[in-house]
Amino acid sequence: MRGIDSNLLEIKNFSKLSRKEITHIGPLLVNKYKFLLHIEPDQLKLKGAEKISDTWYVSYWQTFGGMIIYESSLGFSIDPQGRVKSLGALLYPNVEVPRASKISHEEALKIGQKQIKDYKKLRCRLLAEGVLIYPVKKINSIDYYRVYAFNFFPEVALHPASVVGGWAVFIDTQTGKKVLYEELLKPLGCCIPEDWVPPKLEEMKPKW
Repeated sequence: MRGIDSNLLEIKNFSKLSRKEITHIGPLLVNKYKFLLHIEPDQLKLKGAEKISDTWYVSYWQTFGGMIIYESSLGFSIDPQGRVKSLGALLYPNVEVPRASKISHEEALKIGQKQIKDYKKLRCRLLAEGVLIYPVKKINSIDYYRVYAFNFFPEVALHPASVVGGWAVFIDTQTGKKVLYEELLKPLGCCIPEDWVPPKLEEMKPKW
């Protein structure tokens, strides 16, 4: 999404804003353009905010019911003059997913461990986990799964110089079935968000 005749947002006194105020710009953009994005500002969870050469790069996950939607994203940059010229997003407007889990965490963890060949022999460790929403795209629809997401890594992968990877395993919280199994390059964590709370609407009124 790009401004055609103007910027999406122009921020006055941009250089004086704190990092916290910078992270509130995402919800502000969503509130301004929700007629196009079809989500609410409180559905964002901060993924990262980094300043490189006087330009800020800010990104978020989309959430639903407090859960991150896997591979969702909303991101933009703010140039040194405080201008947001465009934003990129992969969002899911009409999410339908169970509100509670039928399979316990302990059951799901055991199922996840069994997906790894030689789990005990490799001395695998659970380095990241969470409950999130996993969307599966079909031709004319999207299926949404509430899943336990586990990141397993063998002990040898924990050495800083190691090039050995690990595995992400997603277990359906309703059936206990595996819905995703994929290799991970390094133990970065797939679903551990920064401790950040979306601002309330009254807190999003521009101070610039």
